[in-house]
Amino acid sequence: MTINGSRQFKGNDGKSYLVQDAYKADRHKGKYNLTVKINGVYKLCYDMFYKLLYFDSIKDAQREVLYNADFIKTL
Repeated sequence: MTINGSRQFKGNDGKSYLVQDAYKADRHKGKYNLTVKINGVYKLCYDMFYKLLYFDSIKDAQREVLYNADFIKTL
């Protein structure tokens, strides 16, 4: 996996990820949200304490997947 700023990418764990814009009401937390494709549907990603992941740039989201993919959860 390379850090290149692409919104849709595959992680080293083989899952397909998509970075989407955050909702306008939550923009103060971060500009982007991370989603993962499970059974053909993209679901929002949470950290290990089930807090929604927010990022200021697409590259930050890619770094999170690269270094902390084991700690990313979905509901």
